[in-house]
Amino acid sequence: MNILVTGATGFIGRQLCLVLAQQGHHVKALCRNINHPYLIEHPHIEPVKGDILDPYGLLNAMQGCRQVYHTAAMAKMWCKNENDFTETNVTATHNVLETAKQAGVKRIVYTSTCGVWGPTLKHPMTEEDPRVVGFQIAYERTKYFAELEVNKFVKQGMDVVTVNPSRVFGEGPITDSNTVSKMISGYLKGKWRIIPGDGGQVSNYAYLEDVVDGHIAAMEKGTCGNRYILGGEDKSFNEFFETLENISGIHHKMVRLPQKVIKFYSRIEALKTKLTGLAPVFLPEFADRLLLNQKYSSQKAVEQLGYKITPFPEAMRKTIDYLKAH
Repeated sequence: MNILVTGATGFIGRQLCLVLAQQGHHVKALCRNINHPYLIEHPHIEPVKGDILDPYGLLNAMQGCRQVYHTAAMAKMWCKNENDFTETNVTATHNVLETAKQAGVKRIVYTSTCGVWGPTLKHPMTEEDPRVVGFQIAYERTKYFAELEVNKFVKQGMDVVTVNPSRVFGEGPITDSNTVSKMISGYLKGKWRIIPGDGGQVSNYAYLEDVVDGHIAAMEKGTCGNRYILGGEDKSFNEFFETLENISGIHHKMVRLPQKVIKFYSRIEALKTKLTGLAPVFLPEFADRLLLNQKYSSQKAVEQLGYKITPFPEAMRKTIDYLKAH
C-alpha cells in the first residue's frame, strides 16, 4: 500500500516511516530536504520533496496514496516569528486535509499532542476532559486549533483519527522538540545537573516505539473523529532522575533549583530575546508550567487500539543504550 508520512525527518515521523516500510508498505516520506541526515534509508521509503504549506506539492505527493500520517509540526519552544506556529500547525493541517480529500485518500491519522489538555489538577486527564487552564504556550494553542480543523473535515465526511502523544523519548536523534532525550543525554554527559523545584512535579513519559505502534493501530482500528492519548507512565522529576541514575550507573550530584530562581532566569532570557532576537534557553510560561503536573491516561488507546506501554525502566534502559552507542 502507498502511504504518505509528513514530517518524515521528525522524531516520530522518521521511525514511523521505517516501521511501515518494514511491514512492506511503500512509504512516501515528505520532507523539504530529501538529503536530510535524519531521513531513514530503506528500499520501501521514497523521499519526496515537498512542503505542507504548498498544496500543489502535497497533491503531487499524495497521488496513489490510500493513507496519510500527518506528523509534521512546529514543536519548538520558541521561534522568531510566532506566526510560524499558526502557519505550520494550523494552516498546514488544513492544507493536508483539503488535499487528501482532493486526492481521494481513504484515511488520515493526525498527530496532535497531550499539550492540548495542558496541566492537570489532580487525576490523569482522559480524552473526554476539558482543558482547565488557558493557553500560554503557542505550540499547545495552535495544536488545539489544528484539532478544530480536523473536526471540521470529519463533519464533512473525511475519515480522520487523532492521536495525542505525551512526552516522547527513545532511540533517535536529539531534536529541538525532543526535550526528554536532551535531559537523558545531558545527564549521561554530566551536563545536566538540575532538578526543578523539589522534584515532585509529575509528567507523562511515552516510549517512542509504543507511540509509533499506536499511530499504526489508530490507522487500523481507530474510530473516525476520535482522539487517543498515546502516553506512558506518570513520573516525577525525582523518579525520572532516580531511574536514570540506577540504570545508567552514573551518579551526579544534582542541584535542586527553586522555581523562583528558574522564573527569574526565564525573565532575563525573555528580555534577552526581546532585545536581541536570539533564541531563549527558557521562557516564563515554561517556568510557570513547572508548578503543575501533566498526568494522562492511555486507557482508551489500550482498550480500543490494543496500545501497549513499555515499563518506564525498560524504556529508559533502551534509550540509554542507544545514546551511549551513538
